[in-house]
Amino acid sequence: MNPVNSPAGADRQEEVSALIETLHVTGQRLEDLTAGEVDTVTDRRGRTVMLRRAQDHMRHHEAAKQAAILNALPAHIALLDAQGRIISVNQAWRQFADANLLQAPAYGVGLSYLDICDNARGDAAAEAQQVAAGIRSVLAGAVKSVSLEYPCHSPTGQGWFLMAVTPLADQSPHGVVVMHLNITERKLAERTIIRLNRVYAVLGGINTLIVRVRDRDELFRDACRVAVDAGGFRMAMIAIVDRGTLMLALSASAGKDETLLNAIKSILSSAADAPKTMGVRAIREKRAVVSNDSQNDPQVIFNTKYADSGVFSMAVLPLMVANEAVGVLALYASEIDFFQEEELKLLTELAGDIAFAMDHLDKQERLNYLAYYDVLTGLANRSLFMERVAQYMRSAALGGHQLALFLVDLERFKNINDNLGAHVGDELLRQVAQWLTHHAAGDVNLLARVGADHFAVVMPVVKSDGNLARLLEKWIEDFLKHSFRLNDAAFRISMKLGVAVFPEDGADAATLFKHAEAALKKAKASGDRYLFYTQTMTHAGTDKLILENQLRQALDNEEFELYYQPKVSLASGRMTSAEALIRWNDPRTGLVPPGQFIPILEQTGLIHKVGRWALRQAIKDYLGWRAAGLPVVRIAVNVSPLQLRDRGFIAEVRQAISIDAQAAAGLELEITESLIMENVEHSIASLRALRDMGISIAIDDFGTGFSSLSYLSKFSVDSLKIDRAFVVEMTASTQGLALVSTIINLAHALKLKVVAEGVETEVQARLLRELDCDEMQGYLFSRPVPAAIFEGKFLNSSVVG
Repeated sequence: MNPVNSPAGADRQEEVSALIETLHVTGQRLEDLTAGEVDTVTDRRGRTVMLRRAQDHMRHHEAAKQAAILNALPAHIALLDAQGRIISVNQAWRQFADANLLQAPAYGVGLSYLDICDNARGDAAAEAQQVAAGIRSVLAGAVKSVSLEYPCHSPTGQGWFLMAVTPLADQSPHGVVVMHLNITERKLAERTIIRLNRVYAVLGGINTLIVRVRDRDELFRDACRVAVDAGGFRMAMIAIVDRGTLMLALSASAGKDETLLNAIKSILSSAADAPKTMGVRAIREKRAVVSNDSQNDPQVIFNTKYADSGVFSMAVLPLMVANEAVGVLALYASEIDFFQEEELKLLTELAGDIAFAMDHLDKQERLNYLAYYDVLTGLANRSLFMERVAQYMRSAALGGHQLALFLVDLERFKNINDNLGAHVGDELLRQVAQWLTHHAAGDVNLLARVGADHFAVVMPVVKSDGNLARLLEKWIEDFLKHSFRLNDAAFRISMKLGVAVFPEDGADAATLFKHAEAALKKAKASGDRYLFYTQTMTHAGTDKLILENQLRQALDNEEFELYYQPKVSLASGRMTSAEALIRWNDPRTGLVPPGQFIPILEQTGLIHKVGRWALRQAIKDYLGWRAAGLPVVRIAVNVSPLQLRDRGFIAEVRQAISIDAQAAAGLELEITESLIMENVEHSIASLRALRDMGISIAIDDFGTGFSSLSYLSKFSVDSLKIDRAFVVEMTASTQGLALVSTIINLAHALKLKVVAEGVETEVQARLLRELDCDEMQGYLFSRPVPAAIFEGKFLNSSVVG
């Protein structure tokens, strides 16, 4: 910003020069009129007298004219003779004397102005001595003229005057003209310009600083330095509100007087005195608080300390962020009355710039934190963890030792999070992070949160005689013994781990992490508590990715088809319904067993699209057979866990059956017992909604959900399907037979139909018939067959009952 420039000084100088010229001419004329000779005429006495009278008249007329000019001038003017006595004064001189109660008779006319100056005492003594010296030098002819500026202390207040001394005559002065011109306004304007330039220098310096700095402490420190170095302030200070204590805490200062700074710190830390400070007032009132005379201002707590340190004005400006005062900028000046309206306007802008920079740096720091840390636990995130692992791996390579990377999965976390709420899940994660820090990693820098319920630990040095398996077993046992307090209850959580070791399992951090993930995934699938990485794990993962891509293509290329397996009445032997089963006819390999691709569909989410296709295709086949006049039966379609959890599933089914009024009557949905038990309340509502559409509901794999018997009466279902494992066990032991019998009797008591799955032998069929089971399904009657074979073999025959 440019300094403030004003033409006032130049204009005033021109005015003074003009006044001096006027005074010189006027004074010379007065000198001529006073000392001029009288012309005489010798031949006639009477004529001489008349001429003298005319000359006197002209002389008095000219003197009056010149006196009027002097009286019209704004300066205080006195004419002095060669001895320094006052000959006359102008009107401005007399008015000044009256206003300031100067008691000299006749306004000093006849008195020695030099004696008056020489005898001056008090504040004016020094300036009076200068005035007398200047007059004497002009009277003596040593200099042509003298001018000087001096402060004037008078009863009407303090001001500034310009004194100019010029001779009454050009040659060997017979006296002088002394002029005192009031230049107080000019001096105040000059001081304002100086103050504003100082403030502009601070504003420019700090704005340049704001663009450059990237650290808040550096911003505060350098801002205070700029205020002192560029702004000429005696001291500058920035204090920030401590959110814990709501007190101001000193952050940075410059130009500091240690005694004063310690006194300020003492006041800020005092619970009794701090609320009285200007800083706290600025925070509370959200406005600048100013003292322009700190020595005599009652709002300044220790004014004598400020005065001793050379501080006579001070301003405290709040630093506002989002309409909240977060701190203060305090500036201390050595002049009285430094902080005026214009200066405060600029300084308020300056405080706003500093607050904006604070907010920007805080947000940038927050973004940097989010880029590398987990907000919930305070641990490193995956990105920062990988950087640290890479560093540790370089050290391990140089040191010739092993390094281990562990991935930790919390079991049952989803169950806790879903049933007790996300806030409880978050608290569990925080407590687990603390446990791992103290009992597993030992150093928070070796630990990270890398997933929703996944943590990672790096062991930078694995000793040659170290037993990692024993260490892992101890971790798992100690973790299981630890009680986590959640909602005033104690919970015990188990964990699974996957381990990868450098350099055997990966030469870089990304590879090592990927292999630890593969080990963890295998441990979760196999039920092992922990597993070390082996190459076969990633080979399986690669095969899985290839298969996933092929399944996406299969959906686009319509390679899926429905096979149908009949359900038969054990009493009549006739077909009562059929189950639609998805098959993949891969053009590269032929028919793919469902066990190879159904889990991949569920893991990738493709089951949504494939399940939607299966539902619509089964309805289409059913309606087509019905339109052809064939003796149709209900078609059962399996519902995957992902489909039932989807909140749009009910609407999806409603839309699928809306194509024909008979569609619902020909549809049955099979839902596994374990899926129903995941969320009982949601399952009850969903099953009721499906039944209300006229759709039949069957519980698939009954007996594997363990706790469902107590809820069975609440579910809106039509039939139970006994799991194949129980049918096999039925012929192997009396306990198995008793269990199947119990399920059948229970279902009949609840008026539910019972279907036995996986029936492959006549013995099994006979026992089920004896136990009064309603229907069976299995290879004994028919394998699943394509739709065309199902239509020709079963719908066009007499097996439909």
